[in-house]
Amino acid sequence: MKERLTVSISTLGCRSNQYDSSALEDMIREGDFRIIPFPGPADAYIINTCTVTGRTDYQSRQLIRRARRMNPDAVVIVTGCYAQVSSDEVSRIEGVDYIVGNPEKERIVEYLHMGRQKGAPLKFVSDGEGTPLRLRARSSRGRSRVNLKVQDGCNRRCSYCIIPLARGRARSLPPEEVFTEIEALIERGYREIVLTGIHLGAYGLDLPGGWDITGLVTAIEHRGYPCRFRLSSIEPDEITDGLIEVLASASTICNHLHLPLQSGDDTILSRMNRPYTGRAFARVVDRLHTTVKGISIGVDVIAGFPGEDDRGFENTFSLIRDLPISYLHIFPFSRRRGTPAYHYPGQVPPDVVKARCQRLRALDGEKREGFFSKFLGERMGVVVESPVERRGGTFRGRTRNYIPVLFDGGGGFTGREVEVVLTGIDGRYMTGIFEG
Repeated sequence: MKERLTVSISTLGCRSNQYDSSALEDMIREGDFRIIPFPGPADAYIINTCTVTGRTDYQSRQLIRRARRMNPDAVVIVTGCYAQVSSDEVSRIEGVDYIVGNPEKERIVEYLHMGRQKGAPLKFVSDGEGTPLRLRARSSRGRSRVNLKVQDGCNRRCSYCIIPLARGRARSLPPEEVFTEIEALIERGYREIVLTGIHLGAYGLDLPGGWDITGLVTAIEHRGYPCRFRLSSIEPDEITDGLIEVLASASTICNHLHLPLQSGDDTILSRMNRPYTGRAFARVVDRLHTTVKGISIGVDVIAGFPGEDDRGFENTFSLIRDLPISYLHIFPFSRRRGTPAYHYPGQVPPDVVKARCQRLRALDGEKREGFFSKFLGERMGVVVESPVERRGGTFRGRTRNYIPVLFDGGGGFTGREVEVVLTGIDGRYMTGIFEG
């Protein structure tokens, strides 16, 4: 019997891109190829790129070159947001066979069958509407948690963000299709489903019937699925009273939200084209904290946006310091050609940006430890993700409110939800004892 050709996929970026790669893996298996872990060596490579920062552009180029080194005869396909926005730049990287935009991802099996190209890469990049929502994933590389993309695209025009050009306008998966996908994932044994999208708070705006993200999670909660659900990043101005009420009373929706603050200075927020103020953000966080028991609130913050002087940074730092925030994701400002902020005056020197990031990272450590300490001695359900390599008998997982936990136990835990008593803090993890 002829051995199937092998394909290795490497993914950068957000949960939506991770979901796309899972969908590609399912489609490629059906196309009679065999998926193997990156970097192979493989007969073909797919690099699913990200372009949210200059750093991710660089990482994308490095992965492309690494794939070509691993097998000079392999088919190399570059897709994702970097391919969509900077296809000419990708075409100058030696060894690329195909450049595939987000709207064309569903045709990748066809390009795999076409094989190596001589000379310039073939380019399939249109100004479409991002990855088609009909490209669905029913599996995940993990055995316990899986992403479910219910929305793609973004109608906002934040002055620093290139993603609307890469992903197109906001589009939503109809609720009945969401429920069908949920049921299929539960049947496959997943214990946690992360509802994700590029602009999750815009869910339903393009659908008939008045659907929105609050209505979707309410419907999911009322169906009583034997699984827990988590919302990925959602804009602070889209946290409604109704959504807070659902989170406060839900049995299946996790008490965890991730909010892209970006800046706590009103002048910078205005320059970013963000539709809220620092005070409005604080009101949302305080309401969540007082209403939703044990909630974990994560925050994105950008350091060094053009025009951010010392006072502006201190406004951001003090806002985060004084709010009940659980952890931070910190990004140095990255100039993206094609965005208004690329041309803004007042670009902040790199050494100043680096120092501000260091201060925010220190604050992140304080926030994590302070949040973790509230749960010492608590008995909590942990969905187990995987054993810890080189630490036999130790497993990692997360609580409903997103606390990462390491605990010792027997075997067969992966993919289960188990009860763990949280006993200590070990850096970015809590430690615990399994209670069988």
